[in-house]
Amino acid sequence: MGVFKRWVKSKDGAKTPYWYIRFAMNGRIKWESVGKVGIVTKTVAQRKLERIKRKIRMGLYEYEDNVTLESLEDGYIKYVKNTKNLRTWKKRKEQLRTLKTFFQDKTLNRITPGDIDDYKSFRLKDVKPASVNRELATLRHIFNLAKRDKKFYGDNPVSVSGLLSEDNHRDRILTPDEETRLMDHSAPHLQPILFTALNTGMRKGEILSLKWDCVDFDNNLFIITALNNKGKKTKRIPINSYLRKMILELKLKNSSKSEYVFLGDTEAPIKNISTAFNNACWRANIKGLRFHDLRHTAGTRMLESNVNIVAISEILGHSSIDITKKRYLHPDNSLRDAVEKLANFNNNCSKNCSNENRDNL
Repeated sequence: MGVFKRWVKSKDGAKTPYWYIRFAMNGRIKWESVGKVGIVTKTVAQRKLERIKRKIRMGLYEYEDNVTLESLEDGYIKYVKNTKNLRTWKKRKEQLRTLKTFFQDKTLNRITPGDIDDYKSFRLKDVKPASVNRELATLRHIFNLAKRDKKFYGDNPVSVSGLLSEDNHRDRILTPDEETRLMDHSAPHLQPILFTALNTGMRKGEILSLKWDCVDFDNNLFIITALNNKGKKTKRIPINSYLRKMILELKLKNSSKSEYVFLGDTEAPIKNISTAFNNACWRANIKGLRFHDLRHTAGTRMLESNVNIVAISEILGHSSIDITKKRYLHPDNSLRDAVEKLANFNNNCSKNCSNENRDNL
């Protein structure tokens, strides 16, 4: 280790002296330029070397000084796709494209909490806070992995800046009349998918990825594997009598013997239903409905049919019953009726007390 003067040759052939520092790291020799001789003194270079040596001892030194989002992209996508088996890896790739555009060639160690605040302002012009937070969560994950791999040190700027507050709570329920209109105006391949969502509360990804070997007709169950489940664990969803009949009809129509349950007109697995769903809503004159609202509709209908909240939580696959309570136990008419029973109870008590008093006279 030490400080050395090295001559750097430019394109025009001129040689300029620079101060360089040399140090060992992980058994490898690393050279780093400090600055031009005359502009930077040898003392400054020596001090920088001491700081680097101290950071290496503490495990805080940034092993690479040119780490950018672009340089980490391939490794990160491979990690979330193959190691973590995250179904959202394609979405994260899209998010990285946006992040790279904003931060360009800026290295990780030069991205500050202030830069994160600027990114929020930049993205809020086009998307909602929830979308910005998903992008920032991906960026935060990248910083954490870079820190783990000794490619970044210090505080995570995303964590320091924090995420935006969200107000995405919505209680859009499909009414029986809307359900009839939606089914009547849906394409043939979309109808069984909608029917499945309304009778199970399954997520769109769970439905479209459903294969016949995950349908247990003997026990009337859909078996959602950990790979296709957001909760990363296998769950079993009961099939009611109406849904069983429809699924059996699909099995009989499956002339191509495809392993997938839901097929398109060409008998190929359905990958995307966004266009078909939006067109059906438009034709049925149904506004403000997302496919995910069918899941909420199923959960609400179960609750209003006096299904136990624990059972609803299990069917929907929530990670905890608290999530189910927060999402579904709101003061709608059925819950107001439950509270009103307390008033009836009090009235009955008052009448009984009055009758007893009269009897004692």
